Amino acid sequence: MANNEQINSLVDMLAQRLNADSTQVRTALEKGKLDKVLQHMDQKQAQKISDILSDPEQSKKVLSTPQAQAIIKKLMG
Repeated sequence: MANNEQINSLVDMLAQRLNADSTQVRTALEKGKLDKVLQHMDQKQAQKISDILSDPEQSKKVLSTPQAQAIIKKLMG
């Protein structure tokens, strides 16, 4: 499991990428308000992420890719 520092870093990177305040992004994620985060993204990207997250099989596929595994490994130290 990722530690708080890694999670904070990831949230900060996401906020920067979305050109949003990291506190607002963190709060939205903690409250399960993914739609608040996605509204700052390109509509096609946001829909794709939403579709993947709502489908357990697609989520599993994405998380098992070498790219996702490399990111997870990096985050986990």
